[in-house]
Amino acid sequence: MTDKKNILVIDDDADIHAFCRMVLEKEGYEVSTAFSGAEGRTAMTKSPADLVILDVMMEQPDAGFETAQWLAANHAKAPVVMLSSIADAAEGVFDTSCLKVAALINKPISTTDLVETVAKLLAARR
Repeated sequence: MTDKKNILVIDDDADIHAFCRMVLEKEGYEVSTAFSGAEGRTAMTKSPADLVILDVMMEQPDAGFETAQWLAANHAKAPVVMLSSIADAAEGVFDTSCLKVAALINKPISTTDLVETVAKLLAARR
């Protein structure tokens, strides 16, 4: 891949950062990380990613949703993949109707699901 796509992982879990970096760099992507919604917004402002992987619950229970709304308003071209250990219950707890999230992946993350979802969303962007 000559034109590497950059993926930003926003999650408060260093193990998720390491997992995503290991899996996605093996596939030829560049991976950058942030530990909070605020760090993620700063990273996107400085150097916008082609795709964002975003945890639902970080420093605040709804930090992922707030960050997703900000991304939709400020970086609408970058697909957002939300990660959650409560994905099945998230829609019943939070109002997700206003989110422009391209995909939702349950934790623990399957390597296959991650790679296929990222590839599909980036291909659709072209």
